[in-house]
Amino acid sequence: MNIQRLVVLDDNQEYIALFAGFADLLNLKFDGFTDHSKINFSELKETDLLILDIYMPEKDALDIILDLSNLQFKSNLALMSGTDQDTINSVQSTINLLKISFCGALSKPIRFNALRDLIAKADSQLQQQSRIQNTKMPVDLSLLSHENNIKQWFSNKYVYPVFQPQYDSDSEKITGIECLTRVNLPNIGAISPFDFIAAVEQNNRIDEYTLYFIDNALTSIHSLLLHNPHLSCSFNISAQNLDKTFADKLVNLFKNYTVLPKQITLEITESNAIKMTSEALYAISRLKLYGVKLAIDDFGTGYSSISQLVDLPFDEIKIDRSFVCQLADNKKAQAIISATFNLATSLHFNLIVEGVETQEQLDFLRDKGNCIIQGYLLSKPLSTDDLQSLVLGKGKFKRGPVSKIIKF
Repeated sequence: MNIQRLVVLDDNQEYIALFAGFADLLNLKFDGFTDHSKINFSELKETDLLILDIYMPEKDALDIILDLSNLQFKSNLALMSGTDQDTINSVQSTINLLKISFCGALSKPIRFNALRDLIAKADSQLQQQSRIQNTKMPVDLSLLSHENNIKQWFSNKYVYPVFQPQYDSDSEKITGIECLTRVNLPNIGAISPFDFIAAVEQNNRIDEYTLYFIDNALTSIHSLLLHNPHLSCSFNISAQNLDKTFADKLVNLFKNYTVLPKQITLEITESNAIKMTSEALYAISRLKLYGVKLAIDDFGTGYSSISQLVDLPFDEIKIDRSFVCQLADNKKAQAIISATFNLATSLHFNLIVEGVETQEQLDFLRDKGNCIIQGYLLSKPLSTDDLQSLVLGKGKFKRGPVSKIIKF
């Protein structure tokens, strides 16, 4: 266990005593307080789990959370309360905005199993934070200033694609794949794809990178697509890509591989809003006329909105993982996803749900209707060889050859 100590703030001494008993059963150190002024928050360690009662007589949890942010709080934080879920969600949103590691909320009366599950989640998050701190390094933007670097990185496999399967929720068969970036530069090591793409965008190299990436990915899998005409392949393109020159080059690239246009889906990511200039409208129309499918990525977040479904010729909606991860206990997230199912059905759009990581999430989605599902519960991103084995093995999840490939 990575969490070593529970630190609890609650104005009710009986709850302090209850947590002390639970901590003893879990072999954890324990400190309980009924007054926030008795806690030296700056001395809390990463291996501590701080549990705050939302309502305190002198200073409530929201004010304490703001103080923690100013202190650059590095421990894991949890809430407890007898209040309604909407209030807890509101406080949680503040915690997330302040980038404090949040591991959940306990409802009063407190139950041992709920606390044990909370600590297990805090343990998992602590391990993940440790991995990120050990591997994450800033991208040296000057590396992108050299004209041939991006091409050389692909040639040397410093930047390369992996492929995450997408499955039909009814038939359980693989229907498509999303091509994802992986980056491992010499003298720097592994880099988050999000950081790398942000650096490429800042250096105005996103068109060049995207074309190299799609070319590299299609080199690996075009024969698989040719022999499986019902298999689709999706690529992320930035809103910054949407101009005439890029669209023309991309169409010519697809023609070189002779894959069916209907097998290609372009997911428009929106680190920047889509500006409806004549260039952007040409690019979208050019791609649509060629026959590729267009998907609105991360629907419901950022710049993605219902108005774009009216203005632009999308074929697919992709529900963001931020809604999926809240399905277990957030009724609003459940309602939003249910409404999106109805919206996609009414518009005759395909619906893709990403970030499916638990059986409970999968069961909820299946109950709502047919969709395409993607996430670590079903498969991690695969190499070209593992993807070929998956497709040749009939590509069904949960049974058969897939279980030999997927690492849960």
